[in-house]
Amino acid sequence: MSSTPWRRKAALVLVLAFGGAAQAQVRSFEQLEHRRWVAADGGPSQVGAMAQTRDGYLWLGTNESLFRFDGVRFVRYEAPGLNTLNIVASLLAVDDELWVGLRFGGVRVIGPGGMREHLPGPNLPEGAIYSLARDSARAIWVAADDGLARYNGAHWERIGSDWGFPGKKARAVFVDGGGTLWAANENRLLYLPKGERRFVDSGLAVDWVGQIAQARDGAIWLTERYSGKIHRVLLFDGHLTTGTLAIDTPAIGLLFDRGGGLWISTTGNGVQYVDNPRGIGAINTRTTFSARDGLSSDFIWKMLEDGDGNLWVGSNGGLDRFRQRALTPAGFPAGSLNFALVAANDGSLWGGPSNRPAMRLMDGAIDVLDMPAPVSCAMRDLDGAIWMGGPSGIWRSRGARLEKFADLPPAALAESSVRAMARDAGGDLWVSFNRLGLFRLHDGVWIATPPPSPSANQRMPVSASADASGRLWFGYRDNLLVTRDGGDEKHGGEKRWGEADGMDLGHVTAITHHGQRTWVGGQRGIGYIDGQRYHALRLPDNGLFANIYAIIVVPVKDGRGDDLWVHSRSGIFQLTAAELARAYADASYRIGYRSYDLMGGLANDPYQVLPLPTAVRSRDGRLWFSTSNGVAWIDPERPHPEQARPTVLIESVQVDGVRAGSSAASGAAATLAPGAQRIVIDYTALSLSAPERLNFRYRLDGYDMGWQDAGRQRQAVYIGLGAGKYRLRVVAHNQDGLPSTREAVFDFAIPPALYRQPLFLLLAGALGFGALWMLYRINMRRAAERLRERIEERHSERERIARDLHDTLLQGVHGLILRFQAIVYTIPAGSPARHSLEDALDRADQVLIEGRDRVRDLRIGAIDLSELHDALHKLGSELEQKGGARFSLSVRGTPAPLRPLVRDEVYQVGHEAIVNAFRHAHALHVKVDIDYGARLFLMTVDDDGLGIDASYRTPQGRPDHWGLRGMHERVARIGAQLIIDSDPARGSEIRLGIKAQLAYRRPQRRLFAWLRTKNDKRGEQ
Repeated sequence: MSSTPWRRKAALVLVLAFGGAAQAQVRSFEQLEHRRWVAADGGPSQVGAMAQTRDGYLWLGTNESLFRFDGVRFVRYEAPGLNTLNIVASLLAVDDELWVGLRFGGVRVIGPGGMREHLPGPNLPEGAIYSLARDSARAIWVAADDGLARYNGAHWERIGSDWGFPGKKARAVFVDGGGTLWAANENRLLYLPKGERRFVDSGLAVDWVGQIAQARDGAIWLTERYSGKIHRVLLFDGHLTTGTLAIDTPAIGLLFDRGGGLWISTTGNGVQYVDNPRGIGAINTRTTFSARDGLSSDFIWKMLEDGDGNLWVGSNGGLDRFRQRALTPAGFPAGSLNFALVAANDGSLWGGPSNRPAMRLMDGAIDVLDMPAPVSCAMRDLDGAIWMGGPSGIWRSRGARLEKFADLPPAALAESSVRAMARDAGGDLWVSFNRLGLFRLHDGVWIATPPPSPSANQRMPVSASADASGRLWFGYRDNLLVTRDGGDEKHGGEKRWGEADGMDLGHVTAITHHGQRTWVGGQRGIGYIDGQRYHALRLPDNGLFANIYAIIVVPVKDGRGDDLWVHSRSGIFQLTAAELARAYADASYRIGYRSYDLMGGLANDPYQVLPLPTAVRSRDGRLWFSTSNGVAWIDPERPHPEQARPTVLIESVQVDGVRAGSSAASGAAATLAPGAQRIVIDYTALSLSAPERLNFRYRLDGYDMGWQDAGRQRQAVYIGLGAGKYRLRVVAHNQDGLPSTREAVFDFAIPPALYRQPLFLLLAGALGFGALWMLYRINMRRAAERLRERIEERHSERERIARDLHDTLLQGVHGLILRFQAIVYTIPAGSPARHSLEDALDRADQVLIEGRDRVRDLRIGAIDLSELHDALHKLGSELEQKGGARFSLSVRGTPAPLRPLVRDEVYQVGHEAIVNAFRHAHALHVKVDIDYGARLFLMTVDDDGLGIDASYRTPQGRPDHWGLRGMHERVARIGAQLIIDSDPARGSEIRLGIKAQLAYRRPQRRLFAWLRTKNDKRGEQ
């Protein structure tokens, strides 16, 4: 018999129970949501096997390989090593394992520990694995092209004549609800009662059985792949009754859903449905859904009902899903969009679309009204009258008709839209016109109302409402709400609500009154006004409650409060009375919600401010919503199926493009490659019913300061993480805002790169320090050589100057003195001139002596490194022999060689101090103390003479004298410190101190001495 296309069957019903409902619900194909995935959408083609594992994944066996599907992404299973699955013929989910039957023979078992192979052999038949089943004893049965086999958990057993199973082939195997195992060979159907070891022939002749299924009444149904026959077998008290019916298109598979409905997959006529068949004859009432209706292909291979009640269909072209719609279509003509809705008191629903005339829906019948398109606003006043507005004017209901009430104001443009309307207690109509402003229609005359602010965005309201007392409420853009008691603008009392009142809604697009509360919604959430105070609801920050367009208050039947239904751009949400009660008691409470048709959405951009309102409640209690697919309704009294909390999983980790393991399965932290630059972590949450409604948040402990809102994104990417230990935590929220039962966690560590390892750093630091120390020593040696050369040059220059002074200046002065002396002898002895000349010659002798002393100082040669104290002692002893003070010198510490420049400058300072003490201080004792300290070299010259005037102890010294000034210049040149302490009562003390590292010349290390000796030898060559 031919099937009837579903579009031609107005009375068609389907029995489907979704979400584990106890009672079947009757729905038509139009009330089922259908979606398909084909190769062009990233889905697989030719889906010939399906199974759902315990973790919630849907597994698809295809002609290419095995795929895993989480509702969003298809992931090809990568077999370990060189194993390939090729064409997958059958699948069976058992506990935490997936049994995979291959087209070219053999079975693979995929589990938490990896994959096991069962290759064809003496006990596992060769050929395609058509079917897999598990019996009550937990044994696995395989129907293969070369026979039937059983796996008891340890080994395979070939099932043949000893089990009473004739034939060489097995086409199908199935275990019913009572534990009876059914199997079909080439031409017969047999069954094995529970606990028995011998098959019983059912007496039913069959030809290539495609699939076996069991109905709710216990009957067994099976199809023949090529003949088009469908058989029904009922086994009761050991007696079999059978029935057979042939259909026009061969059926390859059968599935009974949890509501009792029968789904039939065909090889050329799509998927067919029979409502709760009681006998084989009921197949004649089947209905078809084919490629003409949007199915991925008319050639169907496999069907599966998942744990949430979704029906999956695997076809020659892809994958299809059927599930119950959250919303029921209202019945308005297809293609009608952007409705402004209003519910009348008589139970009718009035809708004004943007592309068709206004319509009235009553008891399923549609009446087209006189108001032309577009309709941009609708409302019902306190008297129950229906008002609609648009460019054609203002219209008012008269019974079941609409009559034009008024034209737009003269200033209105032809394309002006009516944004909002409200009628006050006095009967005046207040209308907001786009880009024009707010007007009041009084006795047929339009009266303009001044805008509440000079802002162009607040020229006119975008929403309006009148409460039960006739008070007017106007919602403006940019977070402004204005209430007016009615009357004209001069006498009507006005109050404004805004940021100062704690309101932060953006454009105020929804206003609803119920009891003592007025609810307002906008771009950024929902709040309510209770008396004179505004209260904001703390909603989830997942973006779902942005751009609110309608709020409906629905009293709960038990009288325990009111539910709040919210229509936003993201969908439809229910805030239950229990959740609202908690929010009333605690303003900080983040309210929970239920979602319906989350992706239903609205057609226009929210910033254009849609025709309002988009949702209303009719007299029969149904809620009507304008969505991008037209108008639909929902019964708020219908039980809401409890949605399981999502299970979130870490799927894969890639480090710099290379796949890495995850700790989600093993529980151990993963160690990534040192210096990893780009880490990509794929995660998911399993929801085959509404994967697009899941929202994710993740946080990387050790890096992120807070949770990252990922929305529907299922991947976290981190770049340039430093070495350390990290933990990625992922949480998913389902359509009701419920978080996942647990966090998905991925622990990993990034070790430091080799060049950052402590040992490497220590070794590199040591080598670097050694290299720097070598460079330092080499540079110091070179500097010492250069310094020695400069000192030698300096000494040579001093010798030359001394020679020049001695040979020229001093010899010349001495000759002049002799000549003047000869002249003096010619002058009489008592002559005053002779006396003056003799005094001058005495002074010249003193100058000559001082000059010779200075020349002698210049001619001081190099002093042996270990004899600085000896040189100073020699100087003091010579001065002591000339008469005057007594001299003593003491040495502390072990004498050490000084740096050449330091040695010379120290000697010059000591020389100057000792000479000054003998010649100018008139001291009785002069003492020198030299301390070769480990940290400080110290030389002290102490005398008990007249002391040094305080004004001369500065670095400038005595005017026209160079002794003290020279001492200060010398110590500055070598980085030393000079302290002069003097008192006329106790004499003077001159202390020179210099740090050891600056003073001493360190002995050469053996290595450097060896290198220097080697270099010297090379130089000699």
